[in-house]
Amino acid sequence: MIEGLLALSALGVYFHAIFVSITLGFPLVIMALLWKHNRTGVEDYFRDAKIATSVLAVNFALGAITGTLVEFGLVQAWPGTIVAIATFAFTPLAFELVAFACEIALLVLFIVTLGKIKPMKSFLILAFYWIFAVLSGVLITAVNSWLIVPWGTGIVAKTLYPFMPDFGPLYTDVEKLLALKVLILATGLPMQAILQIPEVSAKFGVLLYDPYVTLLSPYALSSILHNLFAAFLVGTSIALLGYAIRHYQTGEERYLRGIKVVAPIVFVLFLAQPTILGHLMGVSVVEYNPTKFAMMENALESYHNPIIALVAYGDPYRKIMGFDYLRSSCELHGDAKLGEIAKSVGLTENEVLLMAKEVGVSVEPRRISAVYDTKLKEICLTDLEKAISRIKAVHLSYYTKIFFGILGFLASVSLFAFLKSSTFSKLLGRFFGNKTLLLLSIAIFLGSAVPSALGWFVREVGRKPWTVYGLLYPEELVTVVEYALTPHFLAFMSFVVLAIALAGIYAMYVVATKELKFLELLRGEKNE
Repeated sequence: MIEGLLALSALGVYFHAIFVSITLGFPLVIMALLWKHNRTGVEDYFRDAKIATSVLAVNFALGAITGTLVEFGLVQAWPGTIVAIATFAFTPLAFELVAFACEIALLVLFIVTLGKIKPMKSFLILAFYWIFAVLSGVLITAVNSWLIVPWGTGIVAKTLYPFMPDFGPLYTDVEKLLALKVLILATGLPMQAILQIPEVSAKFGVLLYDPYVTLLSPYALSSILHNLFAAFLVGTSIALLGYAIRHYQTGEERYLRGIKVVAPIVFVLFLAQPTILGHLMGVSVVEYNPTKFAMMENALESYHNPIIALVAYGDPYRKIMGFDYLRSSCELHGDAKLGEIAKSVGLTENEVLLMAKEVGVSVEPRRISAVYDTKLKEICLTDLEKAISRIKAVHLSYYTKIFFGILGFLASVSLFAFLKSSTFSKLLGRFFGNKTLLLLSIAIFLGSAVPSALGWFVREVGRKPWTVYGLLYPEELVTVVEYALTPHFLAFMSFVVLAIALAGIYAMYVVATKELKFLELLRGEKNE
């Protein structure tokens, strides 16, 4: 039932991502509306800024709730991740708590002063809030990026999987990390069962030498930019779609003005996200995640494709490396065994057995011997087969993502041209009539939301069979509480997540479309 628990975790992450996208995208819309109000004096801009603020306030609460569910779920469902949280993720998460506290303070300040101070002062407060929200996104994405590219572990993964690259300098105590891995394999227990023994922490001590290494990963940089801009795009496209629907329903000029405010933002984001930042992300995947790249391109066998090769490698004549190449890399191990790696760092079978006794872990000597006798080639080939089992899902998701990304890009360009060029406006009007703005906005929303959702799927499933790429599997990190893996628990928690998320989405819809009492809290007095 580990797959069920993975699906539950994914459900929570996906809904949380919706709220995060609004958290990051709506401030851009609100700031643009405040700017336009300050420049023109048109009250509709300020009224829309208040409504968007009410949505942002509800959304922020939902983001905090679902974020708490996701984070507690991570620790409770996958307690083995505490090794990463207490080492590689410690510094980013500590900084993120500070950023989140600043978000709360600045958002409250913005809400209670909106309408009571000059619009540009509100603009500045919201800008600082947005900066801290972005910083939170940067730090959380850096942690997730480490799971995909465990920077600071050097050649550890490459030693097991020759096709993998070096993951930066070695800032990890390899002997302790390997001893922990051997104990997991020898006992057959998840990491939690070992880590919960008090003596283990005392014995293993510090595993990481540089607490900032997660923030230094070159993969993290491209990943952060790609994911943040995707969130900006989803959040702003939601606002754009809302304006388009209301304009189609009512024909009111105020909604067209709103479209004209949001459309340029979406246009600029589309120019950067799927093109420049998408390319940088793709190059990073090629360099650091060879199995994921082969899955994305459905490369069971290596093949020539000059276009893909040019984009991926910068060389149209280079082969797309498939799983046949990865298998041949595994074969380079010959008859080498895991014990040879352990002994090369001074970790003999007797030392592991002695270590197990010292920390109170019960393990038979023959089990340790069996682990040491495991052939590296078998580990390598077995994990490749696990990756291959997901190749169709990843490949289909990746190219569906590309299709919708192109659709969104073309729609954003068309919308921008529609609003700027009377000739282009008349041309599209002949085909789509008064539905033009609505259809373009729907295409833009789909072109941002679908690639974002599928991109995350490719990101997460593409690194399987590992949770920490090349190092740790989900079954090594899962909870020892059997009830958490039962169908009724998974069904109950899925219901809780769905209920909170759907109720929250409906609440935001009501706040955005109805003149509720809640909005009166944001009215304030007339602007100074």
